[in-house]
Amino acid sequence: MVNRESHYSLFAPQRSRIAEEFYHPQGAHPFPGLGRNSYEGLMGQPVPGGHGNQKICVICCDEASGCHYGVITCGSCKVFFKRASEGQNNYLCAGRNDCIIDKIRRKNCPACRLRKCCQAGMVLGAHRSKRMRMKTSGGDDAARRGDGGAGSSTQALVQWDPSVRDGRLTPSSSSSSSGPSGSSLFGSNVSGLSYSPSILSILQLIEPEVVYAGFDNSRPMTANYLLTSLNRLCERQLVPVVKWAKVLPGFKELHIDDQMTLIQYSWMGLMAFAMGWRSYKLANGQMLYFAPDLIFNEQRMQQSAMYELCLGMQQVFKQFGLLQVTQEEFLCMKAIMLLNTVPQEGLKTQAFFNEMRMNYIRELNKVVISKNNTADGWKRFYQLTKMLDSMHDLVGGMLQFCFHTFVQSQTLSVEFPEMMSEMINAQLPRVLAGMAKPLLFHGKRV
Repeated sequence: MVNRESHYSLFAPQRSRIAEEFYHPQGAHPFPGLGRNSYEGLMGQPVPGGHGNQKICVICCDEASGCHYGVITCGSCKVFFKRASEGQNNYLCAGRNDCIIDKIRRKNCPACRLRKCCQAGMVLGAHRSKRMRMKTSGGDDAARRGDGGAGSSTQALVQWDPSVRDGRLTPSSSSSSSGPSGSSLFGSNVSGLSYSPSILSILQLIEPEVVYAGFDNSRPMTANYLLTSLNRLCERQLVPVVKWAKVLPGFKELHIDDQMTLIQYSWMGLMAFAMGWRSYKLANGQMLYFAPDLIFNEQRMQQSAMYELCLGMQQVFKQFGLLQVTQEEFLCMKAIMLLNTVPQEGLKTQAFFNEMRMNYIRELNKVVISKNNTADGWKRFYQLTKMLDSMHDLVGGMLQFCFHTFVQSQTLSVEFPEMMSEMINAQLPRVLAGMAKPLLFHGKRV
């Protein structure tokens, strides 16, 4: 049971569990599949037993030759990533997408090697991103507040993107380039956000695996046990959410405080959005697919003491089904979900955030227009962004229920694990005090 007193100090001096996921991830392993040596190489530490300042490659643990594309790697992995990123090959793993990549076996599976490169955070143009961050981090007061910033409304998209005019998408938005060029959507200041391979390819590579809840179906289905099980599942899902965000193109270029703030404001929405997608794809849109071992049918919804919220969550997968949302659209929308709420006072790197968010909006734009004609493309883009706007109200209701249950947890006999408690403690008082600003495409709550 969580001690309430230990979770009501918003500015406690000790470092929280969620902060540790940014600075020292669990077991000091920031990315799946990286050993301790790889982590120390990433952090610029000498190889144990090595000579002087010798460092190791984050990808294959060979001797590193320097920081290439944003990550400390050897020359072989540097060349491989450049060729794989600029080439037209679609690598496929002959195994289960979990091949061991080391000095000896790094050439055996290019698919897993490229995936590991992306998970480690390698991006072409990373050598330009620091320069861009220095140019954008001191944005004007309007950018700091988020006023008129990219992505605050559909009107902003029309204003910034020359391929969107007069309420319609033009064919120019279906460019075959792997990412927006410096002279396209954002102008010359966004060269650091032009990714190769394409943003969509990276989103597909870094999408987390489904997490199991560890649910015991033999126990009585009481409301407190169901809610406790959902909280434990949230705790298990938080670490993959943080790791996914950290390797999302552009995210690590934000100030570390901004990264933590965005995670704190979006974690509930990201989980609800992903759960809706699983329900749509894996449960035929009939049940709430929280995890493979924790699926809510109508009976469990009523037993959970959150039936009204369950009905709201049903609307998510019903919208997925009604719109026949594709995997590519879902991945782009999920990335935008991470960037959908900011503090009222703005972020420390607000200007960079604005450009980054607009880049993901444009990627969704590209996906939509590539599969639809101009008129249908604009209509679909409108429907998808309407769905993103509608998530704010659903998540708001979920957060209020969560906070109420959190405060009454001892009375209700509902457990809240440590990291989830810290998230609630850091986020909800600010949200309830009106200190969070939702970024809407269509100007008002739907």
